[in-house]
Amino acid sequence: MSLFVSNVTSLFSGDLATISATIRSAGRDILIADIDLAHQEAEGIAPAEIVTRYVAARGDYRIQAWLRELAAEADAAQPFGPRLVDELDTLDALSLTAAA
Repeated sequence: MSLFVSNVTSLFSGDLATISATIRSAGRDILIADIDLAHQEAEGIAPAEIVTRYVAARGDYRIQAWLRELAAEADAAQPFGPRLVDELDTLDALSLTAAA
């Protein structure tokens, strides 16, 4: 009887190790894909799209912070013209006024 229990335990331990490795691999692949997508978006995102995504990301402060960084980079690359960071600040002020 103990031999049977030992074999069953070994079987489940082996399966668990395989499943854990598969889950870790899938998690790593998802993280890499997410980073690649962020780089692609950062390179090709238009200023109007930054504003649109900022409005759509209300409440998701991580995304909004990332979009603010992109806006600051766009402002630095375009010193003459409307500043995106100022537009995002205006949107924040409008949403605070509407919430009050």
